[in-house]
Amino acid sequence: MKEKWNELKVTLTETTQMSKKEFVLSLMVCFLGGIVLGILFSPKKTSVIGSHNGNNCGNSRPGEVDELADWDEIEKNELGKDE
Repeated sequence: MKEKWNELKVTLTETTQMSKKEFVLSLMVCFLGGIVLGILFSPKKTSVIGSHNGNNCGNSRPGEVDELADWDEIEKNELGKDE
């Protein structure tokens, strides 16, 4: 085990040259790998955008079904006219 550790230490102290393409590619791989790991290990979110956005004004109680009113009846009630 010590022999392998010494071999690894020798390879880490060696100086190597890298082209600009290799450097940019390694940066991109690290960046994209970080994004993937962040997605995989992030906590599950419960927020939903654009869902359950119907015509509910929020005035009804849960489980209570509102009756649909006729448009003419709504206009009469709002304008206070009796026809």
